Amino acid sequence: MAMGSYTIGATVRVPLQVTDTGIAFTEDISPIIAKVVLPDGTNDGKFPDNMDTLDIHYGAYYYDYTPKKVGDYVVIIAYYVEDVEFTVIENFTVNKKTSSNSKCNKAPRAEAR
Repeated sequence: MAMGSYTIGATVRVPLQVTDTGIAFTEDISPIIAKVVLPDGTNDGKFPDNMDTLDIHYGAYYYDYTPKKVGDYVVIIAYYVEDVEFTVIENFTVNKKTSSNSKCNKAPRAEAR
């Protein structure tokens, strides 16, 4: 699933919810970020790394990642249930920062007459 667009320097929160037929899977499965593929096609060398638990009662986990390059990223998440590996793929885009200080970047204002 696409996670959207972020600006360079922003922290991207990568979420995961594990369900079984729509019901939250509440056993601790210790999911990991198995791989982050960078915009140039190489892998970020700091992975695999553990995800944090957001709420075990909802089967929810997350990982905070700060990208260092502009472009498209692919995140591969892995976890095991009863010795069976499951994987999830997420993706997001990182753009350059834009300045909103100039008048041309400001949204028009409505003013009463």
